[in-house]
Amino acid sequence: MAWSKEKAYEKLQTIYTDQVMQEEKRRIFQQVYRHLSGHLSDLAVKNGLKEDVEKQLKFFKEYTFMPGDNLFQSMRYVFLVARGEKEKSRETTRGHLNRIYRALFQPAGLKNPYIPDAFWDTPIGVACLIAEEGVEAAYPILDEIIEAEK
Repeated sequence: MAWSKEKAYEKLQTIYTDQVMQEEKRRIFQQVYRHLSGHLSDLAVKNGLKEDVEKQLKFFKEYTFMPGDNLFQSMRYVFLVARGEKEKSRETTRGHLNRIYRALFQPAGLKNPYIPDAFWDTPIGVACLIAEEGVEAAYPILDEIIEAEK
């Protein structure tokens, strides 16, 4: 299909529904929480989170909202950019992308995150690709989606 920016964003709006974004936030939250728990165990403080913090984290996972400037807000930002909202600034977008990459893919001993190829096939990965390179980078992915829908 011959994509225009408008057609691509229109299709992405049907793909990135609120439900899809919430499910992806829950999936990512679970990954980061598992990572945090593993590191607490590494530091011999497996029960290092207070009970009220544990309750709060369960609440955040359930409602996929966390107040303040955090990973959920960064995910929301790149999803909205992928749906066609204008980015605030290139620096703001870069900051949100860096937070996502650091949270998901930067091991303690590395200066830069190592992003596996499989990430770019996930909903958040495609949204990050669009935020990073523009909607044109998603045209081949959108072609695959259209083909699969037939």
